[in-house]
Amino acid sequence: MTPWIHLLSSTLRLVDLHDSNHERHSENINVSAETRPGLGDGYWLDIACLLLEFLLEEDYRTNGQYIPQVRCLNHLQPQIPELTPESLAYVANVLSTPSELYFRKRSEQEGAVIASTKGTALLEKQSQIGHIRLSQTGRQSVTLSRQVDDILYSEHDAAKIVSAIARSDFDRIPDISDSILLAIRGLTQEIRRIRENPALEGKLESFRNNRKHYETAARNIQATVMDCQNQFLRPEIQDRFYQWAAQQELEWDLSMINQSFSRILNALENLNRRLTDLLRDIAEGRIQSMGVIDFHKAALNLAWNPPAMDLLTTVFNQTAPFGVAVNLPAPGDFRSLLDNQRADNSPKSLVYEDSEDESVESLMLQRFLNLFAQPIRERLLEGPLSLAEAIDNGWHTHDEGGQKEDFLPQLINMFVDTGQLQSDLTVAIDYKGLDIQLHDGRRLHGDNPVLMTQDSNGSREVHL
Repeated sequence: MTPWIHLLSSTLRLVDLHDSNHERHSENINVSAETRPGLGDGYWLDIACLLLEFLLEEDYRTNGQYIPQVRCLNHLQPQIPELTPESLAYVANVLSTPSELYFRKRSEQEGAVIASTKGTALLEKQSQIGHIRLSQTGRQSVTLSRQVDDILYSEHDAAKIVSAIARSDFDRIPDISDSILLAIRGLTQEIRRIRENPALEGKLESFRNNRKHYETAARNIQATVMDCQNQFLRPEIQDRFYQWAAQQELEWDLSMINQSFSRILNALENLNRRLTDLLRDIAEGRIQSMGVIDFHKAALNLAWNPPAMDLLTTVFNQTAPFGVAVNLPAPGDFRSLLDNQRADNSPKSLVYEDSEDESVESLMLQRFLNLFAQPIRERLLEGPLSLAEAIDNGWHTHDEGGQKEDFLPQLINMFVDTGQLQSDLTVAIDYKGLDIQLHDGRRLHGDNPVLMTQDSNGSREVHL
């Protein structure tokens, strides 16, 4: 069943888009984690996949003869004891009923035109007696589900390039090269995952057992590709290629073939480096499980619980720019520099959009700006404005209809994210510090940030 999952998972979302009723040019781009119809236990899918695999074996044995459903039932019942003839007949009817698939076909003369096909039935069924066999589409589906993209088997794919050159099937070379390239990159990615999490599904032990085979396959692929590359340096191969290219509708050049070979050789070089690093880590016992790290939380933890001052001084000396006049970091400063990763089993659907989120915090910030932005800008025309003075002016609270609104977080935000208020602002720290007791019992103690325009004369009077 696992090979079928690879095929279905790679095509399911494309089918969802095909069946979507989403209107064109709609501004709504949200995609929620939908509840799919059906029983949700994979019962019918299990019957269908087992049936298709059995019919492929029968196709080999009987040379494409129709198979009675009774024989199919007898084969499947040991694996699915509760299977009934009616359930099997229902699955056969679904798989033998075509569904129209719409797509766009592009050409230089007509551009993009709507086309469709009904060649989607996986089975062929005799209408009178109900015998079934694989259709051409069904045979392709089973073959694709069993497609092996392991580099251990790509060694034989490289030999296909030699056959393509001998038969002058030069247009097949890029496709064969791409399949080899995918297998190489797949192993390279697998090695990276092993180094990050060696406990992942026993991959490390599997690699230890097969590493010699991987190394042999990589060497053989490299030797075959380099041999094919050298063949195109021979005048007779070049003449045969140019004669073939002159008969093609599309424009072909030797650089297209050489580029395919170069991509494989570069991928093999990268793979060899990864193999060497992994073997060194295994030999030195430096392989350890890292798992999935939430770097966003790690950055926030560093912001709220900074490490020792000696470590901060060392990092600052090595990474900070020269000639810094003001240094006031905030947790928000790190977000654009970090890769925020989620766990693979997160129940939340990831939706990437640029639409505005009218949360309570954003509405409060907008209301604060509507009330106090203009008075603060007018005050900044006179000179620098400290947080203590802003609180004395009452810009941290607002009384309307007997109800007080607390805008202290929004006011402090103006000293952190100055772009919300005005683009040409900067922040410094008053050496006198901050020690304010608010009426509601809260006490503000620590640095006293000062807001000023970048060309303000008053900035010279502020001590850092």
